[in-house]
Amino acid sequence: MKKSNGKLTTFIDERYIPMRSKVKVAIVFLLVLIPVVIFYFTFYQPNAKKTHSLETQITSVQKKLREVKAKAANLARFEEELKVAQTEFYEKAALLPNEKEIPQLLKDISSLGRTAGLDFLTFKPLADVPKDFYSEIPISINVRGPYHNMGFFFDQVSKLERIVTVSNVKMSSPKKEAGEMVLKSDCRLVTYRFTDKPLPKPKKK
Repeated sequence: MKKSNGKLTTFIDERYIPMRSKVKVAIVFLLVLIPVVIFYFTFYQPNAKKTHSLETQITSVQKKLREVKAKAANLARFEEELKVAQTEFYEKAALLPNEKEIPQLLKDISSLGRTAGLDFLTFKPLADVPKDFYSEIPISINVRGPYHNMGFFFDQVSKLERIVTVSNVKMSSPKKEAGEMVLKSDCRLVTYRFTDKPLPKPKKK
């Protein structure tokens, strides 16, 4: 570098006028600096800005790509959970008879009572009670027969393919006949009908 600077100052002395050493060094410094400055502002700085902008865009795109991948993974999981929930829903709904099957179900319940050795005094289906996606169908029954026969009847009802529950059992008028205790029993059976309709939401005032 010193040799090249020396040659440059010698060239200046020979071609132009003799100058002091400091001035010569300053001129040499400017001659070296000016191309560097031109290169910086003309090429490096614009390209550096472009490079920074591209890096920012790439970082943003990578972030969005990660978010999209995460959402896609969650979507697949949610869709799988939805399929499982739908399958379980329709499996449970299959246990609820539809409207056409209700009369046959009532006949089956009545037949189970007679098979158990019970005499039906009353067998009265009551008004439906609407619920979300299903309706309750209560049945008021009054039967007469031995205590153990009642237990057998309730056991057979619980084993029906369709859901039937027993509640409000009341036994009265015990009487011994042919060595057995015969009772009158009032109870309520409740079966369910699948409607696939939610209850209407109450209107806001």
